[in-house]
Amino acid sequence: MKFKHVKKLLSLTLCGVMAAGLLSGCGGGGASSDTSFTMWIYQGADASYYTDYADNPVVQYLTSQTWGEEDKKIDLEFWVPAAGTAADSYSTMMGSGDYPDILDMSISDSPKILYEQGIILDLTPYVEEYMPNYTAYLDAHPEMKSWALTNIDGEEKYLHVMSFNEDYGYTYCGYQYRRDWIVKYGTNPVTGAAFTGGYTDPSDPDSWEDDVVFPSGGTDPVYISDWEWMFEIFEKAYADLGIDDSYCISMYYPGFSWTGDLCSCFGGGNFAFYEDANGKVQYGGVTDSARAYLECLNNWYEKGWLDPDFNERTSDMFYSIDDTSVRQGKVGMWCGMQAELGGRLDQGDEYTDGIYVAGCALPMNDIYGTDACKNVAPNCIMTGTGLNGTGYAITSAAEDKDIGTLLTMIDYLYSEDGARLASLGLTPEEMEETGTSFYSDNGIPDGTYTMGDDGRYKLVEAIQNDAGGLRTAATLEKFPHLQLVTSIDEGYAPTYEHSMELWIQYKNTAQIQGTPITNNMEQDDIDIMDDARNKLLEYTQTNAVDFIKGKKDINSDDDWGTWCKTQEKYNYQKALEAAQPYADQYEIDPTAAQ
Repeated sequence: MKFKHVKKLLSLTLCGVMAAGLLSGCGGGGASSDTSFTMWIYQGADASYYTDYADNPVVQYLTSQTWGEEDKKIDLEFWVPAAGTAADSYSTMMGSGDYPDILDMSISDSPKILYEQGIILDLTPYVEEYMPNYTAYLDAHPEMKSWALTNIDGEEKYLHVMSFNEDYGYTYCGYQYRRDWIVKYGTNPVTGAAFTGGYTDPSDPDSWEDDVVFPSGGTDPVYISDWEWMFEIFEKAYADLGIDDSYCISMYYPGFSWTGDLCSCFGGGNFAFYEDANGKVQYGGVTDSARAYLECLNNWYEKGWLDPDFNERTSDMFYSIDDTSVRQGKVGMWCGMQAELGGRLDQGDEYTDGIYVAGCALPMNDIYGTDACKNVAPNCIMTGTGLNGTGYAITSAAEDKDIGTLLTMIDYLYSEDGARLASLGLTPEEMEETGTSFYSDNGIPDGTYTMGDDGRYKLVEAIQNDAGGLRTAATLEKFPHLQLVTSIDEGYAPTYEHSMELWIQYKNTAQIQGTPITNNMEQDDIDIMDDARNKLLEYTQTNAVDFIKGKKDINSDDDWGTWCKTQEKYNYQKALEAAQPYADQYEIDPTAAQ
C-alpha cells in the first residue's frame, strides 16, 4: 500500500508517582532495566475504558513482542496527568528535574530550547541507525523534514520523533449552519422560487436532499455575501418561530481568534504574526485586513446578527461558545463539532424538530475593506490538516538506557503493517497472541475493521456508530506512528463527508507559531517575539470589542490611528526583524502547517 503525504503528530503517554496530586492512573512497569521506559502524555484515554494507558491493547501487543538484534522486550510505564492538570504536571516536571524517559511535547517548549537546556537528547545517531521506515518516509516527503529536524549551530538534528498522516484527514470542527431553515424560509436568489428539501429516510440523519442555491451560484456558501444572505433568512425563522433571545452567529469573546480563522478571510493573516505569500513575516493586528474584519463584525452587531453577548460568553475559542442555545435550536450558524452535523441535534422539540445541520467552508470576503482585502482565500486556519501535535522527545533520564531498541519498536509503527496496527488495532490473531480481552469486552470481538473490496480497511459498524472514545481506546492514538487516512473507509454518508470536506477546503499556509520558524529560534529572539506577542494580544483582546460594538468608530481614521499607534509601542517591528531570518531559512510546506 502506498502511503501518500501528510503528517499528524501524536502524543506519548505516561502515568506515575511523580507530582503527587497532579498525576493519576499509574501503571505497570516491571523491574527497572535498560529497556524499561517511563512516558508522560498530555492527556490519557477515555477513563471508561482504562485509566492506565499500559492497558491499551496495542501497547500490550507491542510490549509482548521482542525488538532489536538482541530480541529484547520493552517495558512501558505511563505518567498521565489528572484531567485539567496537564500544565501544572508539566511545570512540576520541569521544575523538579524529575523527567520521564519519553516526553509528549504537546505543551512543552520548543525542542531546541529543551535540548539547549540539557533536558532532551540528540536522537540523530539513533534515528539514522534504528529508524529506516521513519527516515524513508522523510526521504520520500522532503517537505516534512523541516518539521522533523532542528537546526543546532548550523547542523540539522533529530531532537524528537513526529507522527504523520498517510494523507489529509478531516478536522474535528468547523462552521455549520441550519440548512433546514434555508429550505423552509429561503427562496432561490435568481428565480425567487421556494426551495424544497428534506430527509429521504427519517431514521437516517444524513439522508438530506434539497435544491438550495446560494447567491454566489453554487449549492454551498462561498462568500461573506452568502453568509449575510443566510443571516437574513435566519431572521425570518426567528420571527416565525417566536425566538426573540437568539442571534445568527457568535464569536470568541475578544471578537477574534489569534490563530486567524474567520479574520483570515478578509485578505489573509491573523491578529498575531504570520508569513505572507512573499515569505515576509507580518504583524496582522494593524493591517487593512484586520480593519475590514472589524468593520464586518461591527455591521453584524449593528444589524443584530452577531450575538450581543459574545464578549461575555465562555472562553472556548472555537466550538461550545454558547452550546446551550445551539442545542436548543436557537442559533443559525456556529462553529461546531462533527457530532452536530446532519440531524444529530434533533430532539423532537419546537426548535430542533427536523433540524439539518450542514458544514461550510470559511468564506472569502467580497464586501468589506479595500480591494486587496477581497476575494482572497483564508490562509491562517487553526484546523489545518497537517501537523497534529509537536512530537515526542527522549529526555536525559533515559541517557543510559537502550534507546536503540526503543526506537526500533517505534520505527515499526511507520511500516505498512505497523501503521495498520497503530491506526486500527489488533487482528483476532494478534488478540489471541497478546491475550487481551479488550475487544470482546467492548462488543468488537473480531476487531475494529474488515478488508473492503476496494482494498481499503472498512470500519465495523460498532466503531462507525460509536459516539464516545472506543475507537481511540482500541488504537494507538497516544504514541508516535504513521496514521492511516485514505486507506480507511470510514463509512461516512456523502452529505456528512461533504460537510467535513468543506471544513478543510482552505489550507493553513501562513501561520508561523509552532512551525520550524519559531521552533528553531534562538532564546533571545524567542523572548523578543513572546514579549511583543503577549503585550499585543493583551491589548487587542481587550480593545477589539470596542470597534465591534461601536464604542469606537472603525471607519474613523483617528480611532483606527490610535489603535495602530498604541500597538507600535509594543515593538512588533522588532519582533518581525527577529523572526524574518528564520522565515528566510525555513521554507514551510503550506500543506503541512497547523
